Amino acid sequence: MSDDLSALSRTLGDRYLIERELGRGGMGTVYLARDRRLDRPVALKVLPPEFAAESDLRERFLRETRLAAGFSHPNIVPVFAIEDGDGVLAFAMGYVEGESVAARVARDGPLSRRDAVRLLQDVSYALAYAHGRGVVHRDIKPDNIMIERATGRALVMDFGIARAITPVTNRPGLTRIGEVVGTPEYMSPEQAAGDAIDGRSDLYSLGLVAWFTMTGRTAVTGESTQRILVKQLTETIPPLASLRSDLPSALCDVVDRCCAKEADDRFPNAEAVVEALDATQLATPDIPVAMRLLAPELSSAATRTVVSVLVFAVGSAMIVRNGNGNLFTIAIVIAATAWTGMLSSLREVRRLRATGYTVEEVQRLLGLTLAERDEERDRRATDVALVKRRHRLVIVSTGLLIWQGVTLIGMVRKVRVGGNVSFDGRVATVAFYASLLATALAIAVLSSSPFRRSISERLFGAVWLSGFGRRVFRLAGGGAATTPPAVLRRAAPSVTTQHTAPTPLASTPPASLSGLADDVRQLRARIEALESRTS
Repeated sequence: MSDDLSALSRTLGDRYLIERELGRGGMGTVYLARDRRLDRPVALKVLPPEFAAESDLRERFLRETRLAAGFSHPNIVPVFAIEDGDGVLAFAMGYVEGESVAARVARDGPLSRRDAVRLLQDVSYALAYAHGRGVVHRDIKPDNIMIERATGRALVMDFGIARAITPVTNRPGLTRIGEVVGTPEYMSPEQAAGDAIDGRSDLYSLGLVAWFTMTGRTAVTGESTQRILVKQLTETIPPLASLRSDLPSALCDVVDRCCAKEADDRFPNAEAVVEALDATQLATPDIPVAMRLLAPELSSAATRTVVSVLVFAVGSAMIVRNGNGNLFTIAIVIAATAWTGMLSSLREVRRLRATGYTVEEVQRLLGLTLAERDEERDRRATDVALVKRRHRLVIVSTGLLIWQGVTLIGMVRKVRVGGNVSFDGRVATVAFYASLLATALAIAVLSSSPFRRSISERLFGAVWLSGFGRRVFRLAGGGAATTPPAVLRRAAPSVTTQHTAPTPLASTPPASLSGLADDVRQLRARIEALESRTS
């Protein structure tokens, strides 16, 4: 255990069990710890010693962290507690089982369109919530956005170092300390110049984060902090489409507008970013887990059925020709497994229809699972290193196929006797089957590509997304229930505390004007009740 970790354990050991270091940066060190009182994992961020030593810094940090601790939003990492004493200044926040956006891009490269749009939406929801409470984050960057592994949800952290849009105190030092807070590569021009900022500054940073996630490159770099800040003030960010021509122009326009140098040229607020994404219909509907599980089962059933039909045909021909029914028996086994799996899948289709999904919705959502894979293949096609590796593999596999094919033909010709192939000795037999295996491997490599659909995926689309699949799903039964299915489009996050989340941007209109009037009357009654309590 390091000296820093040992000292921290001695100071905070009665409240937290420090397990390991998670990360280290200019604003402090983050540790994974367990809250002994509540028995839950937390991320414990310990700020640099100067924060604890200087009263102005400590007072500012405590004031703004208390403000952030009042936040309750599904896209903001919650703050649980502040630790101030014995020369240590730290705060405990929710531990997110996942990784930062920076780590994700470093590992997997640029995000797909779908993942990038979801990231933009999630962070915009979080910023809209914070801006509505008078807080600008001031340090939106890939390291301060976490992606939860289980759900793919993006969460913004480190609101504790944010600066209130309207200062609540005029004490010396408190209104100027925040001017140095921020990361130059993601800092807005007005923040770099030391001017007054508002929520649009965070939108500029968000635009640069989105630019980074979709290109794998930092938009503004330099040899020193001063050079980077000068670039932020003077150099225009290259249009996203100039580096990712495969992305929809509507998405590129949203990112480019966020990256505008003049604050007035950006979106007026974070809600407008979500509205722009929603208007372009780039936000792909979330696919229910049941559909994701159903798709591979149907694909497997279709593939096995086609294989069994082919084996049936060959086996029948062999029975007629020489009375050998081995292949026919194998075909029966394959068909039995295929149809057993298909019956199980159709029962699931029946259950989904009974919960309210129509046949058309089932086909559409199954098609989206295929479209997701196509999108991932398109992203891989832009990975130059992956394309080069694939080219080398194709060349090697083609050479192996030709070599082993010629070898097999030569071996068969030498041992062919009376129309049958007969090997003399174990060595010749092993050599033949080894060559046959190498040929099969070469064919498998050439037939499966990371840049195009597999045979099973093509069968899946041809069978289940066609008119034939529609008829089969109808025959499966389970007519649509009166209750509509769960919402397929991801809605705005909801909040369960006294703070309300930003108003959802797309809501279902009332069925009639009378229904709307009822809602208005109920809302008016609630307002009057609240006013009577406070009077």
